[in-house]
Amino acid sequence: MQEILSKVHVGERIKNLRLGHNLSQAAIANILNISRSNYSQIELGNQFPTFDTLHLIARYYSKSYEWILHGELNDSENYKAVNKFESLIINLEETLIGFKKAIENLEQQLVEIRTGKLKE
Repeated sequence: MQEILSKVHVGERIKNLRLGHNLSQAAIANILNISRSNYSQIELGNQFPTFDTLHLIARYYSKSYEWILHGELNDSENYKAVNKFESLIINLEETLIGFKKAIENLEQQLVEIRTGKLKE
């Protein structure tokens, strides 16, 4: 069964994000290009953020819509985050292997230059 969204819980999560970044309501409202009173109503749970505001909040704090609306990540989002991290590590390892091979080739060429065996 689908959870019914709570404006209060959404507002609390948004407020906690703001406080965690040591921002005033006026500062974040300015970033979101909405009035401070409109932003305050969102934090108080009197209204939901518009889609545009939700998008800007999610982007600014690097959070998913799902986390802002429901407070938790689903399994597929957790899986994507782990996969992204593992993919990054694999790419870095492959890059380091490439650097190692390039250095070994340069080292071999230097040896050949020193011994006069490098063919022109």
